[in-house]
Amino acid sequence: MMILRMYLFIVFVFSSLGAQDLITDKIKQEAKVKYGIRAQNRFKDIESSLLDKLHNASEMKKLNFVNTWVNATRYKSDKSLYGVNDYWATLYEFIGKNAGDCEDYTIAKYYILKELGVDPRRMKFTYVVYKNRSGKKISHMVLSYLKVLKPKSREDILILDNNNRLILPATKRSDIVKVVKMINGDTGPKSKKWKKLEYNMKRKKL
Repeated sequence: MMILRMYLFIVFVFSSLGAQDLITDKIKQEAKVKYGIRAQNRFKDIESSLLDKLHNASEMKKLNFVNTWVNATRYKSDKSLYGVNDYWATLYEFIGKNAGDCEDYTIAKYYILKELGVDPRRMKFTYVVYKNRSGKKISHMVLSYLKVLKPKSREDILILDNNNRLILPATKRSDIVKVVKMINGDTGPKSKKWKKLEYNMKRKKL
């Protein structure tokens, strides 16, 4: 029994340490060197305004604050930022450059919310077809939050989207005309893109 208790204590300690290393002093300093003082301040703001402030907040408060904070970042295409048509940037690249496309907003929200203790099983990278104000249909990605692990209707799915400041149930997003697929490499099969993202996040690629 004593050995089991000691084992559980060690697991708890290491899991607690692991949950606090999304934003480190090293990454803040490297961001300052590579992108400047404003980039360093953005990482500090994630710590103070999100990770510290929301630690004990309700799930919905976490979703709303993180969604609003991340959506303040500028939209910019992968082509203009990375010279390729499709690239999944890490949270660090996105915050460092202070710009990104729909996948990058989704990724940033996911990892910040995960750090805040939101169950990864409830969060899905969701490929959709989105109809903009001019009526044009475009491919898009949003972060879906499942109010229940096995949704019975679109009402059970909340949408975190860089094109809308409000978090709304899928039933109230008539501009999303089609859901193509939902994925989550943490709790399901890992695509090549997810594996590369996971690798780049672990090494904190700036």
